[in-house]
Amino acid sequence: MNTLQISLIILAVVVVSGLRIYHWRQERKFHKQWMTSFGRPAQSMVVAQDPVDEEAWGEPVLIESPEARLPAVEIPFNPLPAEPYLADEPPPITIIAQEQAPSSLPLTEITEIDDEDEDLAQALPLAPLDPLLEYGIAMYTLDPITSTAFTALIESPRDGNPSIRWLGYTAEQDKWVDISPWRNQSFTDVMVVLQLADRQGAMSETFIKALINSLEQLAARFRGIVRSEELSPALQRAAQLDRFCIDVDVLIGLNIVGNDGQIFNGATINELAHKAGMTLDATGVFYRRNEHDDILYTLCNQEEIPFSLGHMDALRTHGVTLLFEVPRVDNGVAIFTEMTQLGMHMAQTLGGRLVDDNIRPLSPAGIDKIKAQLFNIYQTMETFEVPAGGQRALRLFN
Repeated sequence: MNTLQISLIILAVVVVSGLRIYHWRQERKFHKQWMTSFGRPAQSMVVAQDPVDEEAWGEPVLIESPEARLPAVEIPFNPLPAEPYLADEPPPITIIAQEQAPSSLPLTEITEIDDEDEDLAQALPLAPLDPLLEYGIAMYTLDPITSTAFTALIESPRDGNPSIRWLGYTAEQDKWVDISPWRNQSFTDVMVVLQLADRQGAMSETFIKALINSLEQLAARFRGIVRSEELSPALQRAAQLDRFCIDVDVLIGLNIVGNDGQIFNGATINELAHKAGMTLDATGVFYRRNEHDDILYTLCNQEEIPFSLGHMDALRTHGVTLLFEVPRVDNGVAIFTEMTQLGMHMAQTLGGRLVDDNIRPLSPAGIDKIKAQLFNIYQTMETFEVPAGGQRALRLFN
């Protein structure tokens, strides 16, 4: 081996060593920048109930620490976006049905924290996420994201999927607020909360994956990362919720029809409804509400013409219907009893009879059978931790 070859080998060793030292210093520099920007490690980001409303959000849930399941992972970032975006350019992201595996990491940062950085760690307020009904996707960025950047995502069609809440943390108010594209807001901590199911069906896996992919594209523009719950358990919860909704989503209708073609007078219907504490609104339906303004049951016209304020005296109809949404009403057996008594009174006063959806007369034995079924439904809802008329039930059966 001649002198030139030896010199080249030594030079190569020096260059490689120098690059390793440079990369190590860059990682340390990024880590300090991350901690300075966020003021806490991502481990402080937890998903739980809003303490103000225990019934609405359920029990607090602390997302499992990554050290319990995953090794440390380095998260690469570029110091600047590869291609800068102009303020007047539309956000180049849409939700596309793309089969891409979502991040299975918990809502925590994986980067380890040195002792000198621990004093920068400060927990944010708990994000209002119901662990039974919802799935959370968290986004953390170094550069603030303006609320307008979320416009394309927020306004994208959901294709029958349940509702989504877009939340951002504001240091000024020290709380999570709804992200509204028309407001002048900026965030570095964002939580996208997906309701897993409602009475229309369960949230689809394709939609969730596409949304995560779109959020990752958005986060990359602002030097950020996206972390989400493990998807498989969430999809199982969605399927369970969907089956639960199917089992208990019952609508009871009591019909009052005329005897031998008897026609009912609108003025009498209006008088009976008001005496029962019902009010007529612009939709053409009478509503019976409780002291919290929650709907207990309704009264509508069986014919195509809806009830109308100021025109009840001229209205004539062959029948009316009382409707009762079982899962949305607290103390439902008592409310159903009240509605049944009103139906009997209206039938007697109007000269008609009370019948079921098959136009069969409702006997006391038949009413008792319905009450027994109601009791079983409400027991099922209590067991599933979705009490009838509670915030969870109102959201599931909206």
